[in-house]
Amino acid sequence: MISFKDFLLTNPGMEKDDHIAYMRAKRRKSQDYGNNTEGSGKSETWEDGFKRRVVKTTDPEHKEKGYNWRIKGKDRDEVTIKLYKSKPDFAEYKKQMKRVAGHEFG
Repeated sequence: MISFKDFLLTNPGMEKDDHIAYMRAKRRKSQDYGNNTEGSGKSETWEDGFKRRVVKTTDPEHKEKGYNWRIKGKDRDEVTIKLYKSKPDFAEYKKQMKRVAGHEFG
């Protein structure tokens, strides 16, 4: 079996300059590891999250079962963390967020 490096060097469509550019990009990517800026913006307060994520449900199946409120997901709005018959208070919201964070990070 031919190695990937040999394939790149012997591939008629791949010129030597292309291989050098490929290796530089690969090296640059490996040097950028850990320098991402994700999460460096202003974080949302618990109170703002409560206002944004505790919403009335619109799903007919949920309404049929008597649930009127839900806590929606952070990145995907279609995800429901938990359903409630009456609006959950801030303490319940915080409890559920900590529970979900335990799954996400723990």
